Amino acid sequence: MFPRLLLMMLILASCLSSTDTVSAQADKEITNSIGMKLVLIPKGKFAMGSAIGNPESDGDERQHDVTITRDYYIGAFEVTQSQFEEVMGRNPSQYQGPSLEGGGADYPVDQVSWFEAVEFCKRLSQLSEERAAGRTYRLPSEAEWEYACRAGSPDEFAFGNDLRLLGEYAWYEGNSVGLEGYPVGRKKPNAWGLYDMHGNKWEWCADWYEVYSGRAAIDPTGPSQGTDRVYRGGSVSRGAPYCRSANRTATNPSFAGFISFRVAMNVPTGK
Repeated sequence: MFPRLLLMMLILASCLSSTDTVSAQADKEITNSIGMKLVLIPKGKFAMGSAIGNPESDGDERQHDVTITRDYYIGAFEVTQSQFEEVMGRNPSQYQGPSLEGGGADYPVDQVSWFEAVEFCKRLSQLSEERAAGRTYRLPSEAEWEYACRAGSPDEFAFGNDLRLLGEYAWYEGNSVGLEGYPVGRKKPNAWGLYDMHGNKWEWCADWYEVYSGRAAIDPTGPSQGTDRVYRGGSVSRGAPYCRSANRTATNPSFAGFISFRVAMNVPTGK
């Protein structure tokens, strides 16, 4: 009787150990081969968009329930000029060099089209160390971007609705001088450890633009075709309403202006 009970206990302990190992394999944060820090975002459900009657909302922000069914990683910071140049071999940013603090290395890259942002993700994925780690990069979907920006907050901003706090979390029209932006990570992060989701530079998302239907959605990725691609987050040249978590903007994907981006990544297979 005793040996049989002991065997059952050993089997149970083995199963628990295996489960714990699997759940612990996906690190909460990773730093890749070019020094990019990515944060694990937990799957979940949230109200995407703005509630009816919100005076700051636009007509294309109709609130609806969205479920994200898989954990994923997203960059803690916008892609910097130095990171873009390391992967792509050039720095397209309008403001760079000696005129910027530190030579501009830690400023968000800009003057990047949607196509160039996608190509960056492709080339980063092809680096030998990234391939060996099973890491494949992409742009976040619009839903993933807003979910990560909110970090669990149902309010206008990740920190709530008090506009007096915006300057602690964002570079925007109210506290910025010029259009060059600021080094990443100088403001407070949101509750999930992401910086500059509000303000600094606009950020490309993967989706074609469309007006929300208002229907609940599971892992939405936008329409299969369109004219404009979505970009999010506000910028140094825009006021507080443009920095809201739900604010949406879109333009032709070939446009290369004051738009940056941050990368996303599925949890590598086996993690």
